[in-house]
Amino acid sequence: MSKNHSRLYLLDVSRGIAAYCILIFHYKIFYNPDINLSSFIKNQQPFYNILFPAYEFGWIAVQFFFTISGFIFYYLYLKEINNKKISFKKFFILRFSRLYPLHFMTLNIMLILYLIFSLIDLKLFSFSEINIKHYFLNILLISSWGFENQASFNTPSWSISIEVLLYLLFFFIAKKDIKIICSTISLLLLSIFIFYLNKLIGYGIFCFFIGGFTYLISEKINNYKIKKINFIIILLIIFFTAIFFINQYKITEIYFKILMLALIFPSLIIILFCIQDLNKKIGEKISLIGDISYSLYLIHLPIQILIFGVLQFNNIKLDFNSKIFFLSYIIIVTAISLISYFYFEKPMQRFFRKNI
Repeated sequence: MSKNHSRLYLLDVSRGIAAYCILIFHYKIFYNPDINLSSFIKNQQPFYNILFPAYEFGWIAVQFFFTISGFIFYYLYLKEINNKKISFKKFFILRFSRLYPLHFMTLNIMLILYLIFSLIDLKLFSFSEINIKHYFLNILLISSWGFENQASFNTPSWSISIEVLLYLLFFFIAKKDIKIICSTISLLLLSIFIFYLNKLIGYGIFCFFIGGFTYLISEKINNYKIKKINFIIILLIIFFTAIFFINQYKITEIYFKILMLALIFPSLIIILFCIQDLNKKIGEKISLIGDISYSLYLIHLPIQILIFGVLQFNNIKLDFNSKIFFLSYIIIVTAISLISYFYFEKPMQRFFRKNI
């Protein structure tokens, strides 16, 4: 992080909450008849009355990741890259050391699980494309660039592959002398056409650069010296009006996505950014939630597959409507993610940043 930038704790925390939403959204994986005692009824999932937004809409948390990434990258790196204070090599090492070690580890864990379960003839729910081609696509972090047949290995890593493409696009436009706002708007428009060619890449480009556009708006607001509290109130009104509209009216999926990606997510990010600007330390004490968000995201599926395999191998069926099991699952994933963050990810970051 640049010395000129304070850490955005609230955005980190929101990223952690989004990661938990994905964990909860994927909880339905356990309702497989091979390991589950009861039929899947969505409103009988544990704590559904409280967690229903995550159960119903947790999938869109990945798009929220992209949007936050865009905002934070514009905040941290835009001027430094444009002023040639950060080279491509340094930028690459910073991102590689953060993303690649855990991706590589979880990729190979999935390969090992696949080989073990194949040997003992277990039927699994996830492995769709497990072969040499898709292994190397994952190794090279291009597994969602259009070369793949379908999702493979640790399927949540599709978004990591898209992130790498977004980083390259971001560095390219940040390096150029073209007005950044023109480049950003051009990429937003281009993403609409790309969406029809490659849905995942289109989503990624739109969300990342709408996050960047959101940062550019927030910078303009700072220049005009609008009182933060007044602006927060205006954004809160827009945010809750959009939420009310979604709850009260039956809208098609496309309009739901447009509202979420183009209005609700940007409004929420600017609100959190403005609050952070008013109090630099707010969110610091719970920022660990954000630190482990990447671990939560990449580790939860291998854990689910391992649980699935162990239960199936021992011919055990459980009631996954159980709140105790649900809480145990969340605690186990959180504990392993904490261990991964402190004893694997951080040491690997230090190693690569020191030695490359």
